[in-house]
Amino acid sequence: MTRNSRAYLSDRAQRIATIGAHRIADEIVRIPTADGARIACKRKRAAGTPVIFVHGLAVNADLWDVPDIDAADFKFRSLASLLHHAGHDIWLMNLRGCGGPDMLSEPPAGQDDWCIDHFILYDLPAVIDEVVRACDAKPLLIGNSMGAMTIAAYLQGARLIEPPQGKRILADRDTARRRCELVRGAVLIEFPAALRWPQSLYDDEGNVDWRELFHSASGSSASNFPFEIMSRAGWIEALVEATGKVRLDWLRPRREWRERLPEPLVEAFERIDDAIAAAGRFWSKRIKGAQHFRVETFSQGLLGAVDHMKAGVLSQLGKGVRAKAFVSALGERDHVYSDHYDLIESPILLILGGQDRIANAAITREVFYDSIRSTDKRIEVFDDIAHGEFEYAPVACERVYPLICGWIAERDSDAEAV
Repeated sequence: MTRNSRAYLSDRAQRIATIGAHRIADEIVRIPTADGARIACKRKRAAGTPVIFVHGLAVNADLWDVPDIDAADFKFRSLASLLHHAGHDIWLMNLRGCGGPDMLSEPPAGQDDWCIDHFILYDLPAVIDEVVRACDAKPLLIGNSMGAMTIAAYLQGARLIEPPQGKRILADRDTARRRCELVRGAVLIEFPAALRWPQSLYDDEGNVDWRELFHSASGSSASNFPFEIMSRAGWIEALVEATGKVRLDWLRPRREWRERLPEPLVEAFERIDDAIAAAGRFWSKRIKGAQHFRVETFSQGLLGAVDHMKAGVLSQLGKGVRAKAFVSALGERDHVYSDHYDLIESPILLILGGQDRIANAAITREVFYDSIRSTDKRIEVFDDIAHGEFEYAPVACERVYPLICGWIAERDSDAEAV
C-alpha cells in the first residue's frame, strides 16, 4: 500500500462519524433506460464521490458486495465495502435480466433476448446519467471482465444510428469526448480487450493449426483452446439459442430454509455444497488458472452471486472469439469495438492477471492500453492472479484493493485541488 493510499484510508476512516450522519440503509434504485428497461442498482449512500460497479458474465452485482469474512488465517472485505467505508457513494448495478428475484433489472416488455450491445447502448448510459443527476458529481467506474468491456465501449462513444444504408453501431468521436468528460475515471479489471490469445488453435482462415495444438504449453495463459473450440461448435450455440439462456442461479446457497430441514437432509445438502466447491476449485484452476481458491470466499462471493448467461450475450462473445476481436451483435454491419479504443481519453487504471486465461494481459496491453489517448493511465499486472480472483479471493483484498483505493484517492485529491 502506498503512503498516499494509507493516508487516504486513514483520513476517510476518521471522517466516518461525520459522513455516517448522511448515510441511510442500502436502497434499491430502479433506473429507466431509453429502450424501456429498468436497471436495478443497490445504492450505499455516502457524501463522497460516487462509484459505479459493473459486473461480468454469469454473475450479478452481489459479486462486488461479498460479506466481510474473518477466517482463521485471512480476512476479506469487498472493494465496495472498503470504498463505502472511505466515504464513497456506491452504486452496484445489475445489467438487464440479472439480479433476480430481489434486485432484478427488468428488460423492456416483450424482449426475451439481448446482448452486450444493449448493456453498452442503454444500461450503462442510463445509470451514469442518473448518478450524475442524483449526486451532482462525476462518478468513477469500476468494471470486471464483461463489465470492463461495457465501460470501454461506452467511453469510445459507441451509439446506434439508422442511416439510409441500415442500422449499425459506430464509435462517435464527439460522443466519446462528452462521455470521457462526464466521468472521473475508470478502473478496468481482467478486461478482455480483444477476444484472442497469443497462441491460437486456428489460423486467419479459421482452419485448425494442428501443429499449434500439439506444441503449445498446456494450461498457459497464452492460449484458450477450449473457448476457441466452443465458439465454433455450432451445436452448442444452437442448444443455447433453443433454451434462451444458461441458468446458474440455482447454484446459489439458500441456507435460510435449510435450517428448518431434518438433520439428514441438512447433511445431504452440505455434501452437495462440498461437491459444488470441489467443482468450483477444478473449474477455477483448470479453466481460469486460479491459484488462490478459498471455499469461504467462493461460497459467499462467486457462488452467492451467480446468475444466468443469456443466449445473445454468449453468441456475441462467441462471434468475438471467432473474429479475434470485440465485435458488435446488433446492426446490419459489424462494429469492431476493439478497433476504436484510441477515442478514450479519461483516466484509466488497468488491472490484469498474469495467470488470466480469459483476458490475456499481453493482448490487452497491446490492443487497449497502448491505444488509448488518456494522458492519465496506469497498468498493473499481478503475475500470480487469474480471472475471477480479483473479485473474491483474499489475495485481491490484501494486494489489489489498496492499490485501487490509492488510485481513486489521487483522483479525488486532484479534483479537490482544482
